[in-house]
Amino acid sequence: MFFPSKKDLWMTIIIWSVILACIMPPILSIEPIGVIMLPSILDIKPVTTVIMVVPAILLAWIWFGTGYKIENSKLEIQSGPYKKTINIDEINKVRNTKNPFTAPALSMDRIEISYGKYEFIAISPKNKEEFIRQLLKVNPRIQLDNQDGVAKLE
Repeated sequence: MFFPSKKDLWMTIIIWSVILACIMPPILSIEPIGVIMLPSILDIKPVTTVIMVVPAILLAWIWFGTGYKIENSKLEIQSGPYKKTINIDEINKVRNTKNPFTAPALSMDRIEISYGKYEFIAISPKNKEEFIRQLLKVNPRIQLDNQDGVAKLE
């Protein structure tokens, strides 16, 4: 079962502003800001276009490709080029978090998954309750941290 990432408005604005700032100069045939000071190799339009379009493609890949799949007792996390697989039987605890540090998530409304001995990852599935319910189907020993607002699922 696939769970797309929840997407915050502020993240939408930032990502799409950067994408547009990267792709508009090549489309409109204008010089990107700051290119005047750069080496002469960047005077070649195809080089400048590639340098501008590659970050836009990467951000679009992250935007459209961030999600979480539960399949065959595994949790597969993908965010653009980043991929991680976690054995659901190794998950110890799930709790809500608003940790602002880097995570394969497009929202601050995240859940933190503790697994293995000392490892954890924060993700932001759009439907957190169903996501947690699916994890519990595979591993009913997962502890839910109710103090942080993770609903007790029956």
